[in-house]
Amino acid sequence: MLSAGVKRELTWIIGAVWGLLFFAWLTDWWLQSLFLFIIVYIGRHLWSMHRFEKWMEGSTHRVFPPASGLWSELTYQVSKKQRALEKHADLYLYKSEQFKAASMLIPNAIVSLDQHNEVEWFNQPSKKILGLRHQDIGRKVEGIIRQPEFLQYFRLGNFDSPLIIHALRGSRRTYKVQIISYFETHKLVVASDITELYQLAQIRRDFIANASHELRTPLTVLKGYLELMSDMPGERNPQWDLPLEHMTTQAVRMQAIIEDLLTLSTMEADSINAESEPVDVPEILKQLAIEARQLGSDEHKIVFEIDTHLWLKGYAEPLKSVFMNLVANAVRYSPEGGEIKARWYQDKEGVHFAVSDQGLGIAQEHIPRLTERFYRVDKDRSRGTGGTGLGLAIVKHVLEKHQAHLHIDSLLGKGSTFRCDFPAKFALKAK
Repeated sequence: MLSAGVKRELTWIIGAVWGLLFFAWLTDWWLQSLFLFIIVYIGRHLWSMHRFEKWMEGSTHRVFPPASGLWSELTYQVSKKQRALEKHADLYLYKSEQFKAASMLIPNAIVSLDQHNEVEWFNQPSKKILGLRHQDIGRKVEGIIRQPEFLQYFRLGNFDSPLIIHALRGSRRTYKVQIISYFETHKLVVASDITELYQLAQIRRDFIANASHELRTPLTVLKGYLELMSDMPGERNPQWDLPLEHMTTQAVRMQAIIEDLLTLSTMEADSINAESEPVDVPEILKQLAIEARQLGSDEHKIVFEIDTHLWLKGYAEPLKSVFMNLVANAVRYSPEGGEIKARWYQDKEGVHFAVSDQGLGIAQEHIPRLTERFYRVDKDRSRGTGGTGLGLAIVKHVLEKHQAHLHIDSLLGKGSTFRCDFPAKFALKAK
């Protein structure tokens, strides 16, 4: 189907040709009539083009310039597109203004940064929380927010976890600062006041730590007397043998839970303040392999593959706790005859410690919650194997101290793989 503009152009050409043919028949000027047609046709298009350019430059106030044929259709389509773009631009501007108005009502401080980390805009709470002023627009954020913790966090460029600041601009309140990337090179700095939430979490941590400390002493006394009574077989009624065994088992389990609670409280309280140091991970894993074989039965096949030249910059004791928890879980939840494989290796993605087993596996809906304290997939089975329900929570917090992540891959009936992924920058070669 021909467009309306093409039809009008053909109509004009046919009319002009008939007119010139009639003129040539009257005057017998056939060649001159052909030249006249060509000149008129080219001149008409040049004049239409001239008016179209003037209209595009904005030199005329017409909606679209008067023209005929193809140029009429062209100007109409351009005008139509222009009106659509203007409507879209008005809608975009309205949405933008609506978003800015809504952001002004949010109690959190929101600052937009461009590709050069210069302030583009900020909302009203940013003035109170971060001390920004209108004249700060266009300035680099490092020159405005001079908090040492923020500057270090911003320069490292790792924004996976938020920054907690306990004092900002002289205020004794606690703030959570998050940096979110958008439009590839732009960033949003979001600062929210979490003082009340942080205080509640601190009260919870203090309660757990204090209660664990207070329970440790009486439990130690109770466990000691139970062991003493168990060592006197000739001076007690044999009917007490089984109750004493059960009480001793539960006392040992309670002691393990208390120790794990204290360890977890230490991790959550950010008490790892010492400087990181080179850790001889291969030596730790060699000792762990011996302990794992003692923990498992003779039916378990335990294999360790260790890169003996690969060390890690970090904290030795917490890392030892991570490795032991993962290996102990694999042994604890693997049936007899199953293979447990632990690997310490490096690839282009970073440094990894992976433990695989051939146990019952874990359903996918449970995996996101495995690092929650006391979360159990099968409560009866977990208690029967002696787990405290805190091991993976400890693993998570230690890995966060090392900017690492725990990846869990599991299939029901096939087994599980727990892998710790450490950044490549922490890798060290053996001395």
